[in-house]
Amino acid sequence: MVIGYFILSSAGAGEVAVGPTDDWFDVLNGAGLRPGDTVILKEGVYTDSRKLTLRHRGTEASPIVIRAEQGKQVTFKRPDAKQNTLNLEGAEFLELREIEITGGSAAIRISNPEGKWVQNITLNELHIYEIGGVAVTCNHPGNHYEKMHFHGNHIHHTSGHGEAFYLGGNNDSEGKTVTVFRNSIVETNYIHHLDGPDISQGDGIEVKDGSYGNMIRNNVIHDTKYPGVTLYGTDGNERNVVEGNVIWNTGDNGIQVAADARVLRNIIMDVGGDGIRSKQQSARVGNLDILENTILKENGVGIRVDVEANVSGPIAIRGNIITAPEAFRIAKNAQVSIEENEVKPASSNVDRLRVKEQALRRLGRETELK
Repeated sequence: MVIGYFILSSAGAGEVAVGPTDDWFDVLNGAGLRPGDTVILKEGVYTDSRKLTLRHRGTEASPIVIRAEQGKQVTFKRPDAKQNTLNLEGAEFLELREIEITGGSAAIRISNPEGKWVQNITLNELHIYEIGGVAVTCNHPGNHYEKMHFHGNHIHHTSGHGEAFYLGGNNDSEGKTVTVFRNSIVETNYIHHLDGPDISQGDGIEVKDGSYGNMIRNNVIHDTKYPGVTLYGTDGNERNVVEGNVIWNTGDNGIQVAADARVLRNIIMDVGGDGIRSKQQSARVGNLDILENTILKENGVGIRVDVEANVSGPIAIRGNIITAPEAFRIAKNAQVSIEENEVKPASSNVDRLRVKEQALRRLGRETELK
């Protein structure tokens, strides 16, 4: 069939261009896309009160791509918060690229209501803002999410629970993991101002209990109500890694982690709670490496470890640079080694503005610091 400028053929990969005045809803909501197809969205605002669901399934060799026309502004704007702006249900090997998303409840809800596995979804350089809830959710009960790649997205001014990325789900009534987010990458995202009056939580990136093998790296996160990054435990599976993130001005801890993680080479500045805090939250504290981080605080604690019961494994705190009135606050029953850290007075002169500018320049967003 002919849609927009190009031909979309059921016989093989094709390219289709649609605009706000074309039948874009039927293209995206329908079942006509095949592995290797690319949908090019022409400039403009795309709005519809119906539930928009993307079920497209590419392959590893031939993913399906839905993207903005090069150099053009494409905005999906839901007219109300009665439904999510985009629902990805059972999709796989699907990439969304260079699209703005605003309005709606969640901006993007990823799930597989009719199965267990959700695999290979890429969100690349999206701009998500002024929505009624969480920006991106991967928390459908019973789903197992794998090989997600969330790269270079700009997320700000959410509402409701207000997280930028909500990854995994709550445990059941017996404390068992129901929803798993694993072996995925969340990197180089710019997340800020998740602290408005309508936000009840507002973590930057939250990885729930039982999720494992994930890489959270090189994100810039500031002005959140809850921690910049929150992790629980992995149920004994491969540890999560939190590396190279720059976090400042959170209303809570900079990074909060219960167990089973490597937290290394992050920069944390002037957060409302502790710089890095480990406390029991679904998982028992332990099996942590806290290495080579830089924590700059004028008040409070740099690194804090609280233990309610026996730890789940050793904790290594090594090679960190801490500028704070109290560098460490460690529970007596914690199995912690503290080595080769550099502690400086809270009054030490550090050019925080320069650190922030460098972090944003790394993301190509140096003009956005205000």
